[in-house]
Amino acid sequence: MRVGTRTELGRKWAPQGHQPIAPIHIGYCFVHLFVALAPLTGQVFAMFLPALNQTCFSLFGQQMNQTLTQPTLLVTDRATAHKASLLSETHLVLARLPTACPELNPVERFFEELRRAMKSRIFETLPQAQACVERVLQTYFDDPQRVVQLAAYPYIRNTS
Repeated sequence: MRVGTRTELGRKWAPQGHQPIAPIHIGYCFVHLFVALAPLTGQVFAMFLPALNQTCFSLFGQQMNQTLTQPTLLVTDRATAHKASLLSETHLVLARLPTACPELNPVERFFEELRRAMKSRIFETLPQAQACVERVLQTYFDDPQRVVQLAAYPYIRNTS
């Protein structure tokens, strides 16, 4: 998920015939939030990295591997950055979803909630945006059951 100084737009209620008013800032500073989550336990692993590329994905995998003790399935979309060869010598086993199927990826639902929390907010600097995301993430770290409610899709619950 890209995080930065550009305002996340969203729907807003307004009386009929009136245009809703919301603050907006068009910024061009951003970082990428890499997230892996365990839909059945609610555990979340997240990192801010400067780009969505193979080098950053490899670094994310290496850092996450340090927290793992057994082989773990990592489900990804088909982004060019998500390469299995980058995760050699790790506990991670990569599974790729079919093309153009974000509804199957539990982390996409998680990202929707993060975007909702950031909607219509102005961030003048990148550290402000990152701090906001960190505060929202902390609520999920503190209450893993919220992650389970978002991400434990029936196809995942029924396979365990």
